[in-house]
Amino acid sequence: MPAAHACHRLRAGLERVSRELSLGAVRGQGLLIALDLGAPIAPAVEQTAFERGLLINAPQPALLRFMPALNVSATAIDEMLSVLHASLAVAQRRSRSQ
Repeated sequence: MPAAHACHRLRAGLERVSRELSLGAVRGQGLLIALDLGAPIAPAVEQTAFERGLLINAPQPALLRFMPALNVSATAIDEMLSVLHASLAVAQRRSRSQ
């Protein structure tokens, strides 16, 4: 998949996840993208995603950073978005119950 298509697919997927889970903005350019979570749940999302086989970066308590390889496939992006969505939902539920 050309990098330009991967950029669009990743951004569109993160924007969809953000809308569905009432999160913040998606920002950045190309394949260096961040998702504002709107709450300090990034460490919990990072841990839950790791337990599900996804390595993501939480540089701030309410921010996730994504840096896939330039040759990332559409399948890999879709799988990442699925695991991310589930991990975010778990972290949100845990945050609300505390």
